Amino acid sequence: MGRGQVVVTNQVPTRMKDPFIREKFTRERSAARKLAQEYFERYPKDRYQTEVESWRHLQSANIEFMMKRLREPIRAPA
Repeated sequence: MGRGQVVVTNQVPTRMKDPFIREKFTRERSAARKLAQEYFERYPKDRYQTEVESWRHLQSANIEFMMKRLREPIRAPA
């Protein structure tokens, strides 16, 4: 490749290919449980493949957790 040449490709950045959205939350234990339940109600597992991807206890007695779901719901069969 010579100097000053620009190469254009049709590659999409990796982050654009990921069909999932991940959201990190930090809450007190009971609030974390409530938030996760509400998240599953808003984004049902059968349509969004929703899951708690990871979680950990913090020294502050809080829970840090990552929710993962599809960007778009799975369409129900006709």
